[in-house]
Amino acid sequence: MSSKFKRKGKAKFIMIEAYVKRSAAWRALTPNARATYLEVKWRYDGTNNGRIALGERELAADLHTSRETARRALGELIEKGLIKKAKLSGFNMKSRVATEWRLTEYSCDVTGELPTKEFIRWQPCEKNTGAPQVHTGASQVHTAPKKEAFHA
Repeated sequence: MSSKFKRKGKAKFIMIEAYVKRSAAWRALTPNARATYLEVKWRYDGTNNGRIALGERELAADLHTSRETARRALGELIEKGLIKKAKLSGFNMKSRVATEWRLTEYSCDVTGELPTKEFIRWQPCEKNTGAPQVHTGASQVHTAPKKEAFHA
């Protein structure tokens, strides 16, 4: 490579591809989930996809939120297909390790799995914003026949 294509400094940056930002999944993310995505992506160095270690406690501390908020944000990213769990953690394990994550936009450096880019196929579920439909047709209304009193 010629020197004009090399970066001069060692400054790290996060690049979000246009197709990621334009996806319906990205637009549907909450601000906490977007910040969580940036934290996961910050830990990606180009060779560790599938080994990006990030636990709920560490994430909560980095984002200055509660663990429950961090858990929900990670769940939202999983639901929308932006990240996947590569290796589970266990608090009760002898060597406490954080969950390891994989960004779905890149191939996995551990298994060699190709990028799945599941977030591109994600679509929001349609919400029924109209008034509920009530069917009052005659075919649905069944009335018992009236009993007439017999007078002798």
